[in-house]
Amino acid sequence: SQHFLRQGKEMLYSVVYSTDNTASRGASWAGVEVQESWLAKLGSWSEALLMYKQKLKENPNDFDAIFGCMKCLDARGEWKGVLELAEESMPAFTRAFEGGSYEGGETGSQPLPSPHAASRMHRKVLKFCAQAAWRLGQWEELEKCASQLVRGTNLGAHSRSNSRSFSTFRDRKAPIVDFDGAFYSAVLHIHRKEWSFATDAIDAARKSMDSRFTALMTESYRRAYPSMVTAQILAEMEEIIEYRKLEGRAKASSHRHPANRPDLEDAREHLLSVWRNRLAGCRVDAEVHSQIMAVRSLVLGPTDEVEATLTLSDLSRSAQRFRLAEMVLLEPLRELGANLNGPVFGFGMPASLGLGINVDEHIVDGSRGALIERLVSGDPSAFLPQYTAFHDKYSKQLVHQAGSLERLTIQHRLYFAFVKHLWNMDHREDAMGRLVCLSDVVGLTSHCEKVEDCFLRVECWLTLGEWKLSQDSSPGSDISEPLQVGVLTAFKRATSASGCGYKAWHAWALLNFRIAQQMSGRDESAAVSPGRQRNSGSSRSLRSHIVAAVKGFVNAISLGSKRSSASVQQDMLNLLTCLFKWGELPEVAVTINEGLSTIALEAWLGVLPQLLARIHIRSPSVRSVLHPLLTRLGERHPQALMYQLSVLLKSPVPERRAAAESLMNSLKGHSSALVEEALMVSSELIRVAILWLETWHEGLEDASRLYFGEGNVSGMLDLLLPLHEQLENGAETRREHDFVKSFGRDLADAHAFVREYVRLATRGGATIPTRGGDAATQVDPTGSQVRQSEEAETAMNKAWDIYYQVFRRINKQLPALTKLELNQCSPALSRAHNLELGVPGSYRVDGSYVKIEKFIPSVQVITSKQRPRKITLRGSDGKDYVFLLKGHEDLRQDERVMQLFGLVNALLAKDRRTNKHDLNIKRYAISPLSHNCGVVGWVPHCDTLHSLIRDYRQSKKVPLNMENREMLKMAPDYDFLTVMQKVEVFDEALRRTTGNGNDLYEILWLKSTNSEEWLERRTKFTRSLAVMSMVGYILGLGDRHPSNLMLDSISGRVLHIDFGDCFEVAMNREKYPEKVPFRLTRMLVKAMEVSGIEGSYRSTCERTMGVLRDSRDSLVAMLEAFVYDPLISWRLVGLSSGDENLEEQLPTPSHMNGGVQNPMAAATAAATVSNTTRNYDNVASTSLLDTSQTLLQQPIREGPDEDGDDTTPAVSSEDVRGGVNITQGGEIADAAGATTADAIAQPRSVGGRDMAVSAARARSLQMYSSIQSMAANLSTSSRIASIAGDANNEAAAVAEESSMSRSRVARSLRQREVMSLLEGADGTAHEELLNEKALKVIHRVQDKLTGTDFQDMVQADEPLDVTDQVQRLVVQATSSENLCQLFIGWCAFW
Repeated sequence: SQHFLRQGKEMLYSVVYSTDNTASRGASWAGVEVQESWLAKLGSWSEALLMYKQKLKENPNDFDAIFGCMKCLDARGEWKGVLELAEESMPAFTRAFEGGSYEGGETGSQPLPSPHAASRMHRKVLKFCAQAAWRLGQWEELEKCASQLVRGTNLGAHSRSNSRSFSTFRDRKAPIVDFDGAFYSAVLHIHRKEWSFATDAIDAARKSMDSRFTALMTESYRRAYPSMVTAQILAEMEEIIEYRKLEGRAKASSHRHPANRPDLEDAREHLLSVWRNRLAGCRVDAEVHSQIMAVRSLVLGPTDEVEATLTLSDLSRSAQRFRLAEMVLLEPLRELGANLNGPVFGFGMPASLGLGINVDEHIVDGSRGALIERLVSGDPSAFLPQYTAFHDKYSKQLVHQAGSLERLTIQHRLYFAFVKHLWNMDHREDAMGRLVCLSDVVGLTSHCEKVEDCFLRVECWLTLGEWKLSQDSSPGSDISEPLQVGVLTAFKRATSASGCGYKAWHAWALLNFRIAQQMSGRDESAAVSPGRQRNSGSSRSLRSHIVAAVKGFVNAISLGSKRSSASVQQDMLNLLTCLFKWGELPEVAVTINEGLSTIALEAWLGVLPQLLARIHIRSPSVRSVLHPLLTRLGERHPQALMYQLSVLLKSPVPERRAAAESLMNSLKGHSSALVEEALMVSSELIRVAILWLETWHEGLEDASRLYFGEGNVSGMLDLLLPLHEQLENGAETRREHDFVKSFGRDLADAHAFVREYVRLATRGGATIPTRGGDAATQVDPTGSQVRQSEEAETAMNKAWDIYYQVFRRINKQLPALTKLELNQCSPALSRAHNLELGVPGSYRVDGSYVKIEKFIPSVQVITSKQRPRKITLRGSDGKDYVFLLKGHEDLRQDERVMQLFGLVNALLAKDRRTNKHDLNIKRYAISPLSHNCGVVGWVPHCDTLHSLIRDYRQSKKVPLNMENREMLKMAPDYDFLTVMQKVEVFDEALRRTTGNGNDLYEILWLKSTNSEEWLERRTKFTRSLAVMSMVGYILGLGDRHPSNLMLDSISGRVLHIDFGDCFEVAMNREKYPEKVPFRLTRMLVKAMEVSGIEGSYRSTCERTMGVLRDSRDSLVAMLEAFVYDPLISWRLVGLSSGDENLEEQLPTPSHMNGGVQNPMAAATAAATVSNTTRNYDNVASTSLLDTSQTLLQQPIREGPDEDGDDTTPAVSSEDVRGGVNITQGGEIADAAGATTADAIAQPRSVGGRDMAVSAARARSLQMYSSIQSMAANLSTSSRIASIAGDANNEAAAVAEESSMSRSRVARSLRQREVMSLLEGADGTAHEELLNEKALKVIHRVQDKLTGTDFQDMVQADEPLDVTDQVQRLVVQATSSENLCQLFIGWCAFW
């Protein structure tokens, strides 16, 4: 149990917090009865107090229960209850100390503690009594308790001791005094102004804590922190003594000249300044602030340090100390003589003042629309009270009643905090009524007394509007017109104050933006409805709201500070939404252009990816804003644009490429050297990332899938012809020359056959097939078309015989590619030194960055699926910067995800619930170089979970795939079982495996040098996992297999990589859809230690989800920009596997339907959207081959290569299905030895054509199977292969991995065609289809952020609270029913 108690303050938090109804009768968790002391250690004081009181009711003489009750009452600020309980319990302590006996109530005889134990417990009770007496100002009671603590007076004695006996502290023969006795004696002496005795007591207290403080400092800063706070408190008590002495001297010398008197006011200001700075550096914790403020109250009055008082109240409420939070506010109000229901706070004011605005008076012709129009764009003075001399007189009365204007303002601030406390405690109606009165009286006094600081006035009206909005409208729902009037009125009053600040304009802009979106959606619905037309008044009102929102956002951004960085970024994104959605309205573009001068240019750097994504926009009014802004950014921050512009220069969309070239040309005017370096580095890094060897391997693999699997000859040509053109342009590096030497002649011959095919296939106006293969099936009576098609098919098959040989040889060379030298693959990078270009990711908003000094010549090739490169750049600061250079991957979405993580980190750092727990997401630099290449910052000291588990199991001599072996041992046909059968096998396999999934638990322990380091790492591991679980769920992040999660070996944090599957793509795919919201498998749970999920993990999840839900507007703004980004939104096409009508929704472009004039143009343009938007894992029934059995059950063994270095003999056995094999040269041959090309070239009759075609298809099937099998064996990750185990399972794993990965050619062609549709003549219609997809995504995100993400909650229209939502997600993530259905590579059994 002691080990359980050491798990820290986080353990069981969410469980015990929900024990309000069960605390009185005890509670249990995981079969363990929850003890009261656990609840107290976790800070759940209310629940612990209920359980302690229940024990006291059963046995009034239970010492542990008495002590526990006092501790809870003290923490809750109920000090009067502490003294009352002490008085009731004192006889029991007296009898125990005297060795007597007593009967223990209902429980019978109770054994007494030893006298020594009773004495120790009594001293603890005295400590709580002294604390309570001090905080209540009962100085006589404090003297009695302090006397007993110091002298150890007999328990029955209540006589007051001589206060001067504390002078014995200096006497070496005096008994040793513990800290509590010395401390409370010092407090008492300071109150009595006995400075020498107080100094002696402080010195004694410091000596008593010396040994413990020293010991704790040697362990860790965290453990020693409470002692450090205590030492600081003792130092401040000495400062109080010195100030009081100075105060006495100032009074004694009041008759002297001011020059000869101590400056008391200056000394006081200096002391308060030091204390403020000191408190700002303390931990944001209620206990720490309470202790410090209690000591400072010895010299501070109720009007001093109001900010600290308000902060302490907020912290106490956050710590569930609600009574203390309320007392902290009410006590100074009581000392100031305030009446909570008096006129100072707006009660009983004369109706003739007319402070309240009667909205009905402003309604014209019974229409609220006109009133809303006046509120948005009219004069704000019409909605403000008309102050007269009568108001001035009443304001003077209030000031006189309060004592002074300063005291009145302080009372208003404390009372405003009290009203917010009532709201947070669910006294909503009372709080709303009090705030309305307070808002009126604060506005009155601020105007009449000409108060310059309008902060409180603005806060009152803003809070009133926010409360009305939250009370009468749920997030995401429409705002009714009456509610619009009330909230707009409140916000209008807030913004009408001069110097109203950021929050007022932010709230005003967001409200108008939300109403504008609401009206825009309504108008669009009306426009598409038959018989309905848009209302001109509604359109005018919409424009007013848009303009008001734009002005509000501009003002808010210009006033934003670093503290509100998350909200400022939201404002920037919303402003861009206004620009791109409504920028064609003249007044919107004019308003934005006028406001640009007030916005700092650096503020736009945070949304630079969104700006550049719309660089090709056609609207003249939008371009008039966007392009000059980007030009100004380029002049001030050219480094920030370099890498991103280099990506756009390679865009397949001509408009975007032309706009990027125009902007780059403008940059050349002042940064020509930088532009040239950026273009060189970008192109050369792409050259290093994807060698010609890899380009052709990938191209031939994808081309075979298109040609054999899809019958898409045009798509195949679209892939291969640019590669041939690149080859004909000539080699530039040694690696490229070697490639030409090895494969140039063969590829040139293949190119000639391809050109011959294009010539024959397009003769007579025919088109190149885009599905269904060649035109051989289209038989005409004359037979001429058949002969033409046969000749073309023969040419193509000859080309593919060569392509197959080339692919086979390349496939053998790629595994040996483990290291590159820059002088061989990129001489330009090898020669580059002292560049002006910055290291990727090093540019900062202030313009500072690290320049590239040189590239380290040796490049390591990582032996994984995509063979990324590990490159090193030497910076101008002398440091080496390591990056992962990734080819074959589009990193633009990963870059946007990092932008989202930055916003989440800002939100977590800002919120008090999370900032003290060090919650954040580890980010790293991501710089795309093109649509299929980029660099990723290398995070040191990190290993994937897969590699860690692999190494650990190797050291233990345990099979890596032992769980999978057990599953297959029990059920060899596991994939064909029902779900319930899978659950049974899955659970039994986990139960049988050795180690019980403790691998990560052991890894964390073995990598720690001591227990404290282990505890720190385990805590960070749990918290980082929890944060990413919630953020990943909101983002819809999938594919979280062990190779996409990394563990920092230094800090223990979990780091996520590869963000290609967002917005629940993995959940909606057809094959092996993911059923879990995030990864929470048994290894991760057991690594959290004894509390598992029900500890720090759950509490962190709830805190994080609470922050995300409270900041839903900022997150939705970011994700809206995300899904509407043209560079990202094409991924939404085919997002759900259930879109059967997708081909009808995205029709073939008109220019692809007619005849083909140019064969090469046909090869480029013939691939239709209906073809490319399909799932390439599912082969159409009209494909060239029947590929239902495309992937062979066993990998094909190849014959010896040309160099004769193969040791495996050639396989000549026939394939059962087609009677074909692979010849010594690698060609596909039938049983008689004829190759594919020979078979097709043989003359045949029309009657025997079907048999010949069938034989050709069988041979093509064998070739396709061989290519795909070789590619799969090469590219399948070691993770899948190692888990799959033996050959049969490995083949199955290869098939599964192939089905999981979306084809690269499918993605690239889909992007190209969808973007061409959007840019075409019918782009508006197609854009609406994408917008519909985007709206579904955004609505799903909004449901998650409001607690309506589960179907039963949607039907009930009742959102889940954070605790229930997290509970449901955890149940889904840990459900064996969900985990057992995941594909093998996800490693659900880990």
